[in-house]
Amino acid sequence: MKPETKFGPGPQAGMRGIVLCVLALAAFSVGAQTIDERLKNALADPAARDTAMAAARNTVTFCANCHGGDGNSALSDVPNLAGQHPVYLLAQFEKYVKGQRRNRFKEGLMKMLSENDRINATVFYSSQAVRPAGAGSSAAGQSLYNQRCAVCHDAQGRGTATTPRVAGQQIEYLTQSMSRYRDQSGERIFSPMVASAVGLKDQDIKALAVFMSSMR
Repeated sequence: MKPETKFGPGPQAGMRGIVLCVLALAAFSVGAQTIDERLKNALADPAARDTAMAAARNTVTFCANCHGGDGNSALSDVPNLAGQHPVYLLAQFEKYVKGQRRNRFKEGLMKMLSENDRINATVFYSSQAVRPAGAGSSAAGQSLYNQRCAVCHDAQGRGTATTPRVAGQQIEYLTQSMSRYRDQSGERIFSPMVASAVGLKDQDIKALAVFMSSMR
């Protein structure tokens, strides 16, 4: 019998070690991505977007009763999610998870969803076309919008990464939101909006809501 030869790991074992290291680094890289980066990657890659849209079908079932199957709400006091800026929309989902936006039902629902679920729902809703909630218009509302709102919400009302889309939004929802900021009721807290809403009369808010709801 040949004596046992003691050598270090063979070349195959060394290769396995290299592969495991590469996989570990790749997993760490994915795990290190922020949720915003993961969202942007999903939106940038057509295949990833399609996967997210398909996966979201189950997730958004929970939301459809209030926000509509395609994010266009059938309820005047519930906001449209369709067409919202994806970065802004995901940030709102995360605020409910962290308790920075308060609504018992929504906080509970968002905490039930995984990060992937919330990313998928964001991709789905931000990709949907908006059906303007209002059919009329208001010259007074347009003037007020240009003076007080356009600088943040965009001249067309389509929002940004830090401000919501108001174009085509539900009238009662807009009215309630602006009234809460003006009255500083505590339900909506955001200093720039409070400053913008100060001094608005009820008829001003109504005119603004009518105008914004009809924007496209």
